Amino acid sequence: MSLQASVSRGDALAGPRCMLPHMFTGKGSPGRDLDSARLRAWEVVRDASAQVVRSLSRDLEETAGIPLEWYSVITRLTEAGGTLPQNELLRRSRFSQSGVSRLAKRMEEEGLVERRPSERDRRNLDVVLTEHGQDVYFRVLSVHHSSVQKHFGMRLTDEEAAALTTLMRKVLDEPGAEEAEETAAENLEQFLPFGETVLAVTSESTSLRDISATREALELPLLLDAARHARPSVLNDLRARVLSMSRLIDEPEEFFRAGWELHRQIASCCQNDVLRTLYLNLLDAIASHVKRVVPTHNLRQYLYERLAVHARIVDAVASGEPELIEAAARAHDYIPSRLYEAMAYADDRVALDS
Repeated sequence: MSLQASVSRGDALAGPRCMLPHMFTGKGSPGRDLDSARLRAWEVVRDASAQVVRSLSRDLEETAGIPLEWYSVITRLTEAGGTLPQNELLRRSRFSQSGVSRLAKRMEEEGLVERRPSERDRRNLDVVLTEHGQDVYFRVLSVHHSSVQKHFGMRLTDEEAAALTTLMRKVLDEPGAEEAEETAAENLEQFLPFGETVLAVTSESTSLRDISATREALELPLLLDAARHARPSVLNDLRARVLSMSRLIDEPEEFFRAGWELHRQIASCCQNDVLRTLYLNLLDAIASHVKRVVPTHNLRQYLYERLAVHARIVDAVASGEPELIEAAARAHDYIPSRLYEAMAYADDRVALDS
């Protein structure tokens, strides 16, 4: 094999530590030979990156039904405000030019993006995120974050994550890469995936996600305790509050506030002071940081599903039956597959707004 062919193979050179002394000390080189420590560092970065990317791809395909490459494009467009020239998308995505063109064409066929002649340069195309593409981004966001945490984040301490970020930024040669990453992170932290909808929040979304998960864990014991002590007059008030929620479907922020108030009223029946206080504090923490509900194409349908879930909770509490209460608490949990349990339940009820 010729020396040129060997060099072109890069890290695929035969042998675990094949060195080419003095080959990279010419003009334009970093001024020293590649040593075994740096070669090993590169191999670890390469292999770790490939392993995590494979895992992320599998998770997104199996859970969300979307290729990782599509999600990456949608993320770049979201970070840029919804539109990027195709040549700029090429630079940011690190695909080949033909690869970006094919990818954009396939995503356009699926209704995720549109390609339009650029108003700034008619020789170029703008790739524009559609409303459907935005919905997909918000719906897949939590799946992607959970997958990154599972396959990457949980293996690092806070100090290791900060050190790794600093080291990798030294390798990136893009002007303004650090500022762009910080801006993107700030934008992501403004949104909290909440069931099948998204809330715009004023606090760091990861901590609010933890608060929401903790509150959900307390839902069942709180409902069981409340059911043992709820008076008939309170149950009538709860039914009236669910009815008022049915009139707020087109006012999503008010709908959520009414739902939280319903839960506060249920919590007031709980005689376990510690449980009630902790639950109410968590609920207040969520409600106080929500700015608005992000309008997604399925929002109205989702709110009807949540309405049925809350009606189910009130009926379960009124029944006092632990099995019904447990089923209602499961349906309330913000996992999409569980939300659809509420739809079957709703079919058996008289319409609330009749």
